[in-house]
Amino acid sequence: MNATGSSVYIDDIYPLKAQFLRNEEIHLAVFLGNNGLKETSADLVLKVLSLTEVVEVVTLKGISLQKGVTRIEVDLSPQDVSFCGYGVDAFISPPEEGEEINIFSSAFDVVASWRMAPRYGFVSDFDTKDLEDIRDIEFLSKLHINMVQFYDWMYRHDNLVPGKRKYRDLLNRPLDFKVIRKKIEACKQRGMRPIAYGAVYTACLKFFEEHREWALYNDAGKEISFIDIFYLMDISGGSPWADHIIEEYRKAISEAGFDGIHMDTYGFPKTAYSSSSGSKKLVVLEEEFAGFIRKTRKRLESEKDVTLIFNNVRAWPLKKTGLSPQDAVYIEVWNPYKRYSHINHLIQDAKVAGGGKPVILAAYLSPFKEEDLPVGEAETSALILTAVITSFGAYHLLLGGKEGVLTQGYYVNYRHLRKPFIRRIRTYYDFIIRYSTLFFNPEMEDVSMTHLGGDFADNVCEGFPYSPDGEPGKVWTIIRETKKIKTISFINLTGNKEDLWNKGKTEPPVVKNLIIKIRVPGEIKSLFLASPDTGMGRPRSLRYREIPDALGMMIEIIIPEVKLFSLLVLEHT
Repeated sequence: MNATGSSVYIDDIYPLKAQFLRNEEIHLAVFLGNNGLKETSADLVLKVLSLTEVVEVVTLKGISLQKGVTRIEVDLSPQDVSFCGYGVDAFISPPEEGEEINIFSSAFDVVASWRMAPRYGFVSDFDTKDLEDIRDIEFLSKLHINMVQFYDWMYRHDNLVPGKRKYRDLLNRPLDFKVIRKKIEACKQRGMRPIAYGAVYTACLKFFEEHREWALYNDAGKEISFIDIFYLMDISGGSPWADHIIEEYRKAISEAGFDGIHMDTYGFPKTAYSSSSGSKKLVVLEEEFAGFIRKTRKRLESEKDVTLIFNNVRAWPLKKTGLSPQDAVYIEVWNPYKRYSHINHLIQDAKVAGGGKPVILAAYLSPFKEEDLPVGEAETSALILTAVITSFGAYHLLLGGKEGVLTQGYYVNYRHLRKPFIRRIRTYYDFIIRYSTLFFNPEMEDVSMTHLGGDFADNVCEGFPYSPDGEPGKVWTIIRETKKIKTISFINLTGNKEDLWNKGKTEPPVVKNLIIKIRVPGEIKSLFLASPDTGMGRPRSLRYREIPDALGMMIEIIIPEVKLFSLLVLEHT
């Protein structure tokens, strides 16, 4: 990406793993271009930052560049930290005379355990033609996705691991187990955990007919099915189906090589009838799911470090399953959770129900499949929703496949993204990683509704339309803080007349000269602004002035502009 027209420029940077473990060697790929010259050389400087603190500088002198774009690998020092996101700013040094420095940025994170930051994506292309094609894994790795759901990889929902290399699934889709194994290995090489899709209660017609006593029935005594293809089975403690499907999960891990199971549900039925115990009984599903998750964990714990993700459709039955031994609280978002404010409420409820577990929302964007909608409006809706979910400290399952986006619950029918937008969404995901220490700090508390505006407020906004709750036509101002850190996310919803997250959004007009007044209980150590829309997310120091008020002293800050998403960070004693 040659921003300056110089003879040598930086074309791309990304880490070679989606995530690094503490004290693991860190490797980056850097791509340098030379504008078609046959051969030249350049000096490359990389600065590694934790927020605004430079923790490492690497200088590579005299790099030989061939015609076109040259890839080099850069090794950084291992980081002895438990959880930290880092920014990487690179530039050619010295720049040509009279030229501005062409800075290109990326990010990576270091954790003690993947459970501290489970970022979820998907793959669903497993035909023989995909044998030499791992673009989907590479795409997800560049987005720092460290958990990958292999969607509809199985032979049958009741018989997961195929007995042969080539087969067709229940919807007659051709699959190749060799392709699946290759993509599993590609994930592991890049620090990503391959997760096997496995519905908890789904069987094909043949299996159902052979085990009718294991199935679920409605109050009229008719079997319960989904689209007349998938038949629902009884997962309650006394049913043989529970043991059967957990054994299939074990095979997916021990025989296929997956690192975990995505335990899918459909959100219905809430109650059903079963005869698995020999007589008709009422099954209240929300009373059974938590025990089923515990049983699965116990059965699989001897295999290896297994990931378990359970789908709480529409947040049901979140209060029953939240504290069960799963690795994150996962919610598939459907109506009536349709407004931006509902996203916030879902995340807060999930954090409470899960006892502090990470939260993942599967919120699919139907605007990408609406043919009469300008594609830019779908893309803007994706950026805004990403900003919202991230600002409240949760993760979003949306991207995967071969540079694709989910529009519905059947992942095979994902839509491909435009090339310019891929670069933009990558910058957003780099931004999320760079400031992950702030976004995903479990001590951060959302105080927007109690600390913004009103008499004797600790935070005052002036000169622009704002809202603490995602109102349309305003800048959503989200305040989160600990005892020593305050962050304010600004999400620009101006220019849009509704707040439905699953609708296309116009690119908002830039809001300029936002005035923020903040009461600071101590001395300021650091104050900066960052945005994925400007400077690839690099932090910019801000000035402030002290102003007196009835309760003492506040500081006044002028934010030069907010395009779509900006983050103000204030550290104090």
